[in-house]
Amino acid sequence: MTSPNPPTRKRKTADYDLGLRDGETILHKSRKESKKKRIKLQEEHEARLRREAAALSKLWEDEVSKRPPAAPGNRGDRKFYARMIKVGQGDCIVLSTPGGRMILIDCGSTSKEMDDSEADVYTKRVRDCLEDPKFLGPAQTTTVFGTTPRAQLIDILIFTHSDEDHYNQLATVLADKPYKIQVGRVYHSGNFADYGTANTWVRQHIVNENLIRKVVHNAVDPDKKLNKGEVAGETTLEGIALPAAMTATDIDCLDAQGGIRIVAETDPACTVTILASGVVNNYKKDGDPGKNRGSVVLLVEVFGKKLLLCGDSTRSTEHHLMRRGMYAAQNRTRLKNVDVVHIAHHGSNRTSSSLEFVNLVDPKEKALISAGKEGVTSHHLPSRTVVERYVKRFIDSGREKTPPHSGWAWDSENWNPPMSLQFPFKAPVYITGSHGDLDITWEKKS
Repeated sequence: MTSPNPPTRKRKTADYDLGLRDGETILHKSRKESKKKRIKLQEEHEARLRREAAALSKLWEDEVSKRPPAAPGNRGDRKFYARMIKVGQGDCIVLSTPGGRMILIDCGSTSKEMDDSEADVYTKRVRDCLEDPKFLGPAQTTTVFGTTPRAQLIDILIFTHSDEDHYNQLATVLADKPYKIQVGRVYHSGNFADYGTANTWVRQHIVNENLIRKVVHNAVDPDKKLNKGEVAGETTLEGIALPAAMTATDIDCLDAQGGIRIVAETDPACTVTILASGVVNNYKKDGDPGKNRGSVVLLVEVFGKKLLLCGDSTRSTEHHLMRRGMYAAQNRTRLKNVDVVHIAHHGSNRTSSSLEFVNLVDPKEKALISAGKEGVTSHHLPSRTVVERYVKRFIDSGREKTPPHSGWAWDSENWNPPMSLQFPFKAPVYITGSHGDLDITWEKKS
């Protein structure tokens, strides 16, 4: 009679002849080999993408470098120009490097000033600001053959984050009629699909869609133990890890201090560097659901001066830069005593401008805020508390001397509900809603 439960018989397999470790099978070995192959293929793919992106960037940069020096007062005249455009509750900042690179940072508004209430008035005023010869330049209606519009060039377009007041006016202000715009490179935080009409406009005007790149620069110091819920982070462009810069002119790479260098001019020297982007960890109570703390933070260094542009970054972003980030020590050196700071999040005290950060930045020349005279009344921006925090920093540093002026800010401490009031400023703190377009001109000392 056959047993219903016959004894199992151990089989000899080819594993015995392969010298495999105990418990390891051919299947295990093939899985390991497949994993190694996948990793190798992924690394090769990333390296190829990196080479292709670098080649595209270099082609554009080579084209820019051929531009001859311009006449005084024009883009590329070997001076540095910056303008924070009065857009109400929003942000629009334009830069012009000594070598003639035009950089546009954000272009949006959710509450225009009263004198710009009509859409056509607002659009014309912002467009006129951008078409200053120092920046985009006047419209070139035809080519030398008189047939087709000659494109105006934005070399670099940066979206700090996807809140509407930082992108929603781009397509309107830079509409094709009566002229055409061409964009060289685009950097953004978050998902580009979240940028609405700006996304569509960019894809129609970019020289190559592979030059639209998501920036993540939020890696935590690997020597520090992660706190509960803290993410280790990364430093990537469009998901690809960045190489270290090998020369002073390398772009889309990490400089010696750990910043992502996107502009590298040498004669005269001018660099634009991304210090943070996509910060996700809520280090400090910042009243932010996540977009703002992920803002791109930029540092411009030219003629021995520094301009810091903070987007809508929050106290968590500030803490990452100063304390938790992989390059926090280097950042504390880079951020100390900047010459001009663009104050984060329209002068919000609820989310940004911690006392530690203000004391570290300690601006030498001025502090600028992009905000409406009244703006969105529910936002209460800019905060008088933040204005006075920077004013006190100027006074404590002995740099309070400035022409008499006054500005409007929301006082939440002495009024309930808060009120927008005009009060005297005893230091060089300026607000677009109170003072109009805010300009910077720097040149090499003779």
